[in-house]
Amino acid sequence: MPRFGLLYLSRLFVLCALLTGCSADDGPDLILHGGNVLTVNPQDQVLEALAVRNGVIQAVGSDTTILALQTARTEIIDLQGSSVLPGFIAAHEHPTLSAVFNGAADLSGFTHTHNADVWAALKQAVANAEKGDWVYAGGIDPILTPDLDVPMRQTLDQIAPDNPVLLVSQTLHSFWANSRAFAEAGIDKNTPDPGDGAYYQRDSSGELTGFIAENRAAQPLLHDLKSPWKLLDRYETVLDNLVANGFTSVASLGFNVPPLMARFISSDNLQPRIRQFFYLVEDELKYLPEKPDYDDPYFRVLGVKLWHDGSPYTGSMFTSSPYLASPLASSLGIAAGSHGEAMFSQAEMQAKIQRYTADGWQVAIHSQGDASARAVTQVIKTAGPLTGQLPVLRLEHGVELPADRIAPLAKMGVSASFHINHILYYGDALEDSIIGSRMAQQVLPVRSAFEQGMRPTLHADSPMFPANPFSLMQTAIARTTSSGRTLNAAEAIDIHQALRAMTINGAYQLRIEAQAGSLEPGKWADLLIVDQNPYQVATTDLQQIKVQAVYLAGQRKYANSDE
Repeated sequence: MPRFGLLYLSRLFVLCALLTGCSADDGPDLILHGGNVLTVNPQDQVLEALAVRNGVIQAVGSDTTILALQTARTEIIDLQGSSVLPGFIAAHEHPTLSAVFNGAADLSGFTHTHNADVWAALKQAVANAEKGDWVYAGGIDPILTPDLDVPMRQTLDQIAPDNPVLLVSQTLHSFWANSRAFAEAGIDKNTPDPGDGAYYQRDSSGELTGFIAENRAAQPLLHDLKSPWKLLDRYETVLDNLVANGFTSVASLGFNVPPLMARFISSDNLQPRIRQFFYLVEDELKYLPEKPDYDDPYFRVLGVKLWHDGSPYTGSMFTSSPYLASPLASSLGIAAGSHGEAMFSQAEMQAKIQRYTADGWQVAIHSQGDASARAVTQVIKTAGPLTGQLPVLRLEHGVELPADRIAPLAKMGVSASFHINHILYYGDALEDSIIGSRMAQQVLPVRSAFEQGMRPTLHADSPMFPANPFSLMQTAIARTTSSGRTLNAAEAIDIHQALRAMTINGAYQLRIEAQAGSLEPGKWADLLIVDQNPYQVATTDLQQIKVQAVYLAGQRKYANSDE
């Protein structure tokens, strides 16, 4: 939009209303006025009012300008000082996994802060189950539950002698099973490890300990929990919760329900709940269309997700510095002095990137460690130049992304999505017990990504962390851990950048920047109303902002009953 485009368009509408008289058919369906409209346009303008027609933003401007457009049928909402923001874009979440684990017993550190509470909850879940039924429990976390004593196979056998049991870590990268679970999944001590960092831990005599590393190894034990027909209601609930938090679009990065089912579930009385964008892992490629289709405004398959490395909490993040020797690292199954490893060879990764991008697909690459980021940068350089709509590639999580890799990656069409709340929830553990102070003080270089034109986003990777947009923004600005210490303060961003990371940059990553991400005429009327202006709120109070209402294509999808 030209610098004075908004002013020109607003004047044009005023002339229409005052001089020629707009007919009811030309007038807006909805006007919001009397507040702060944070446009997130190139000038970051804050205006007073906004008009919507046929699901699209018709005009933004002053109260006088916009109210002059009303007709007899226009719905008028007085914001009474509240603020309007573009709908948040959840750039990297897992709604299917959230639905899956909503069907499991909750053992998380967000709920249980002591070891005894965790195992009392598991025993209750076993007692409530029928004999022989699977018992799933999620959220095991020695970081958020510091005194946690994770039971291995024999202890789980004692807790649940008549039921197969699978425990899932909060990070979704670690699992624990009892003997019945292994038996029903057809896994024994002679079962080969899946590879690529996924394995079944064995003791010195070759027997299964009960610990399972990475999703690929756990898949045979998740079959019952992942049954699509058991997910319908839970998936709807997950989408509704995202909307209630202000999200109008969500990108699902792997482990998806079948796309056709996702489209069906997203409909509420034949009206879409939220816009969904799918990235398929290679096990899901049977659902990959023949070519990208950008016609559906509510559901699109955008590309493929590849893993280059794993998690810092299983020791599978590929890093140049060795993991620490600590009691916590030991309880997480991390071998002291290890470095993790790449899950693909350079040649394999290059071939995959070239193949998928040549067909028009975007590729999202899971890369957490600094050694991973350097290897991925070299692979992309060797594979290029890559063609396709920008961004051609996405880098996911970026925990140890080296600042000196950002500029070359940005020049090659790569954008980054940062898993920022590693700092809030796990920052102390990373620094003290897992990767050490030197590496912890270099994590998540969001500011450098902005400065080098990488157009970064922030994400929660739910269900790992809660998908709370104001929490993500607050952490990106303050960079403080749960104990109050600061990690890599030089990479702090400001509130304007944080809001762009949750809106227009997300639209860029999902290739919908022309339609979403800012409040400008001609874009989808995806927006939310909040009780305070984020630009005027203290950083420490961002999480106190309340979502009052959420609109998708001009239709209200959520209203806070407390307001």
